[in-house]
Parts: sequence; C-alpha cells; structure tokens
Amino acid sequence: MSKASCDTARILRVYWSLFLGNVVEWYEFAVYGYLEPILEDKFFQGSAIGAWLGFGVTFLARPLGGAVFGTLGDSFGRSVAVNVTIIGMLVGTCGQ
Repeated sequence: MSKASCDTARILRVYWSLFLGNVVEWYEFAVYGYLEPILEDKFFQGSAIGAWLGFGVTFLARPLGGAVFGTLGDSFGRSVAVNVTIIGMLVGTCGQ
C-alpha cells in the first residue's frame, strides 16, 4: 500500500468514529426533545421550564466536562482521565 492510501484509511477510521459518536449524541437530544411532554409530566411535575432546563444542562455540561477532564488528562495522562469518566458513569448509572 502506498503512504497516501494508508493515511486516507487512517483518517477515515478516525473521522468515522467521531461521526458516529456525534450522531448518537444528537439522536439522544432528539429523543429527549420528542419525549419532553412525557418527561414533563412524569419527572418535572408539569413544569415545561424544568424539563427544558434539564435539557439545556446537557449543553452546558459537555464543554465543562471537556475542560475538567481535559485538564485531568493533561496533568495525569489520558488513561487516568478515561478511567475517572468511566467510574463516574458507572456510579451515575448503578448508584441510583
């Protein structure tokens, strides 16, 4: 294989995974928006403002988490940052 085809394959592999992650994230946002009336009744006691504020928090949390875990990764390495985020997701999922 030539160097150009190897670089192209590598670039496609990297961008494909980024694309899929972005699609999944926006799919989750779309599902939340679609189910907002149900979530409003079941979780927010009929408060549309509360339901949409809960939706808006996700847009704030992503760059904040990127800054926090990016700094953690710069200081202690990517492995530590990934492990901390995985443990955080585990606690958030199982610790309810």
